[in-house]
Amino acid sequence: MVLERVEINVKDGMLAALLAALRDTGLPLLLGIDGCLAARAGGGVENPAKVILLVDWTSVAAHEAFKAMPEYTTLVAGIFPYADGAVAEHFNMA
Repeated sequence: MVLERVEINVKDGMLAALLAALRDTGLPLLLGIDGCLAARAGGGVENPAKVILLVDWTSVAAHEAFKAMPEYTTLVAGIFPYADGAVAEHFNMA
C-alpha cells in the first residue's frame, strides 16, 4: 500500500469551503476510483491555514492512472479554487 499525503495551503477565509468541497465531492469521488483504498482530510490544529489530504492507494501506478482520468480534473477543479498551493508525497506503508 502507498499513502499519498497532500498538504494544501488554504486561501484566507476559505478553510470551511475547502473542507466542505472535500467532504461533499472530493472524498466520495476518490473512494469511487479503482485502486483507492481510503481517503480522509482534516484541517490543521496548530496551523489552520493548512489542510491534509491522505489517500491510501494500492500502488503509485494506481494513483498515476487516476491522474489520467477525467475525475482527476473534477477533483482539482473542486478544491483548488480554495487552495494556495499544495505539496504531495507518497510513502510505502508496512
